[in-house]
Amino acid sequence: MLFGDTVKTSALFQNTISSFFLKRARTVKYCAVFAVYVLCAIGAWGTEYTWTGGGTDSNWTTENNWDISGYPGTGDTAIFTGNTEVTAVLDGNITISTIKTGTEGASKVTIDTDGHSLTTTNFTVNAGATGSYNTTTVITGNGTLTVSGTATVSSGAEMNVNAANFSGTVTNNGTITCGDGAVTFGETTNSGGITCSTTTTVFNDAVTVSAGGTIKGSTGTAEFKSTVTNNGTITGGSGKITFAQVTNNTAHKISGGDGELLFSESVTNNGEISGTTGILTFSNDVTNSGTI
Repeated sequence: MLFGDTVKTSALFQNTISSFFLKRARTVKYCAVFAVYVLCAIGAWGTEYTWTGGGTDSNWTTENNWDISGYPGTGDTAIFTGNTEVTAVLDGNITISTIKTGTEGASKVTIDTDGHSLTTTNFTVNAGATGSYNTTTVITGNGTLTVSGTATVSSGAEMNVNAANFSGTVTNNGTITCGDGAVTFGETTNSGGITCSTTTTVFNDAVTVSAGGTIKGSTGTAEFKSTVTNNGTITGGSGKITFAQVTNNTAHKISGGDGELLFSESVTNNGEISGTTGILTFSNDVTNSGTI
């Protein structure tokens, strides 16, 4: 064998070894990437926990209150199901992916925040089946509920809240009653009934009141900061309601109670706007083919 042939053989051997390890490295890399995807997917799915109330207390973190070991936290789903009346008490701040109440049965679910925060991405209140209990979900306890994604209340179901921040989208086909604390809504579609808080209710994004839907003022202040499209009824209480841009469609009504209605931006009225016994103020252009 000539010296040149030896050099060529050595180079070929080195290339073969390099190619082998490069392929192995790529395989390991692809496997690692795949493993990350799998772990991320598992984390995204989280775990579903169903409340059983089998513990010696009603605390959220008591493992025996849930159907499987542990308790729902970040990325998980909490389900309250069956024809039962239950109370869950937060014994610390809880962050969770999804809460579902009234599933597979007519139930009354009370979540007592006990001064803590309950933060979830999605909250669904189902009407459930016909049963002996109310299809009501109550959030109480001087804490704060935050729903950053979607909040949905089904037809026939009811949600009662005090201090709450629905910063995502709200779809209400049932009843939402806002109590003593400040309540904030994001984009809202309402074909059911919303009663505003006795302190402050703020609608930060667009509000659509569908046919048959109602929004009722209370003794507090209600503020609509974005566009309002009314195909239902908006009624004031003894407090103050402030509107931005409003379109009130044919045969539909916006009326004040004993308080004040203030329209700070343009109004298109094809229905009826009335001040009742309170104060009615328009601060901008009004296009009217209905009744004021």
